[in-house]
Amino acid sequence: MPSISDDDELAALRRRAYAPGADISSDPAALQRLIELESRSSDDVVPAPSEVEEDPVDPSGVDEPADAPRRRFRMPRLRRSMTILLTAAALVVACAATALVVVQRVQTDPLQAGATQIARVSPDSAFVVPSVLFRGVTSGVTAYAEWQGFRFITYPSVIGGDDTARCLTVWQPDLLDASSNGSSYDGEIFTQACGAGPFPANVVALLRETTPERSRTEFPPDTALQFVYDAANDEVVVFQG
Repeated sequence: MPSISDDDELAALRRRAYAPGADISSDPAALQRLIELESRSSDDVVPAPSEVEEDPVDPSGVDEPADAPRRRFRMPRLRRSMTILLTAAALVVACAATALVVVQRVQTDPLQAGATQIARVSPDSAFVVPSVLFRGVTSGVTAYAEWQGFRFITYPSVIGGDDTARCLTVWQPDLLDASSNGSSYDGEIFTQACGAGPFPANVVALLRETTPERSRTEFPPDTALQFVYDAANDEVVVFQG
């Protein structure tokens, strides 16, 4: 028989399972404990006479012949409470598995995209940004340290203002010829991108054999890079694909 404390615990758990406002379905540990105690309780119950069928006793006291039909044992039916608990447990497991699949499918991390993070680049207040790179932006321009010959700046969107996701520009200063009359760039990776809502600004680049920027890096041909602005840490995160 369950102990006194077990009986009290079982009664409390049953109230959480069957009383109005039951909340045990959201507590897997409590649900498992209730199933355990219900099982112990049901093990102590002697099967009802209807559950074990026996042949009438011969009043003569003569043993049954060898070919007489044996008594039949009928499996006790599950108690209604146990059926409810097993169903609730199955629903909890199914919901947890479904939630995991949904989260993995629709909440992909825009900073990862299946690539490997190889660097985080911090702001560099000493770098003087060529004005040609932020025409139309009057404030809020942030420059970042040099990485593999690349430089980065972020700035507010000209269209959205300071409250929108920031924009990101990636280039190599060695390939930029800026003057008062204009500018020219002797490479392939001079890219600007702006964030949108929860999606951060990000730039992708492929360093091909003939890409001028690749000669200023340590990467082999056909290396794919992704530059992502991490607003929470004010850093440019670099991924290699």
